[in-house]
Amino acid sequence: MLRHYVSRMLPGAYQEAEVILQETYVKLLGLKNLQPLRENPRAYLFTVATNLVRDSLRRHMRRKTDFHESFEEREHESREPSPQGNAEWQQSLQQLKKALLKLKPMTRKIFLLSRFEEMTYPEIAAALSISTRSVERHMSTALKHLQSELNELL
Repeated sequence: MLRHYVSRMLPGAYQEAEVILQETYVKLLGLKNLQPLRENPRAYLFTVATNLVRDSLRRHMRRKTDFHESFEEREHESREPSPQGNAEWQQSLQQLKKALLKLKPMTRKIFLLSRFEEMTYPEIAAALSISTRSVERHMSTALKHLQSELNELL
């Protein structure tokens, strides 16, 4: 009777119903106070099983909710920027461009070769026929200038 009762509460979940039955019997075996069981064993047995089914359903709903949130929010975030994010990105690019244009042409060229063309300082020095030390000085100047320009914007 108890198996039929639990199965009706968990339609289509035969294995879960079997687990609930086993948990019910384990709980009965662990009872310290047998008085409730002696008074009405059938009612006590069905109450324990009902509570275990409810706990199982709550856990299932929590996992389902966690999965839904995980699916929606973390795993499938849009890779496309929001309109606001896109506008902020465009604004940042414009500010960077303005700051770069304030640099001396050679310093700007060295910075762009380093950061955007990903050339090493020795490669830049060879390409521009200057010393590596000159490249370092120009990069230091560019970075200080850009940092101060960005700090003014913040």
